[in-house]
Order: sequence, then structure tokens, then C-alpha cells
Amino acid sequence: MDLDDELAEIRRRKIQKLMQEAQAPKVAEPMGNGVVNILTDATFWPTVQKTKYALIDFFGEWCNPCKMLAPIFNELAKDYQGKAFFGKIDIDRNPRVTTQFGVQSVPMIIAIHHGKPAGKLPGLRTYNDYDMLLERLIAA
Repeated sequence: MDLDDELAEIRRRKIQKLMQEAQAPKVAEPMGNGVVNILTDATFWPTVQKTKYALIDFFGEWCNPCKMLAPIFNELAKDYQGKAFFGKIDIDRNPRVTTQFGVQSVPMIIAIHHGKPAGKLPGLRTYNDYDMLLERLIAA
């Protein structure tokens, strides 16, 4: 094999690799693992500051609307895998972060953009409401 053949083979492999990368789905949020992650006062900020796009559910174990939100949030986490991070934090067990956000009623969804608060959505909403919030957040 002469030098020209070697260069042609290198080019061929490089083009093949670039084509595979172009066809692979883009991951907008590396921490978007497809599940709702449990956060605490200790893990909240270190985790959230690593995210690009996140929705955080502030909830109470005793809250019926919060229980109704759980399957909606789980579905969103699956649908937005690789696009957004989903977390939830118990307000009774994590008073520091709850106070920092001024959460006085639950459920309370906080949108995070590049590690910083970007909006709130209080109360139980439909899948479509959270979906629209995420679409706006990601498009921003």
C-alpha cells in the first residue's frame, strides 16, 4: 500500500465517522437520563448547576396533587431523555432549598436554564403545560 492509498483509506474512515456522528441523535442535556432524580439540600445546587435544561418538582409526601403529578413527570422525563433533566425535592425534608425558592405551596415546578432559575409553574397542570414550558425553555 503506497502513501496515496493510505491517505485515501484515512479519508474514507474519517468520512464514515463523520456521517455516523451526523446521524446520531443530538444530546442537548447530558444529565437528562430519562428518569426523575431525587434531590436533597446537599445535592440540589451541585446537580442543578451542571444542567442546561431542568425541571424540578417541589413536592410533599402528604400532597395528593403531587402524587397525581408523579406519573406525568415520569412520562416527561422519558420523553425528554437527553433533552432535559428532571428532579424532585421533598419540601419537608429539604427546608434550605425550599426557602431559597420561596416555595409556599406544592406542587411547584421550577424551570432551570444553565443552572439558574428561569421560571415557576405552580399547582398541578397537564402534560401539555409542562411540555410547552420545556419547549420554550429549550428554544430560548
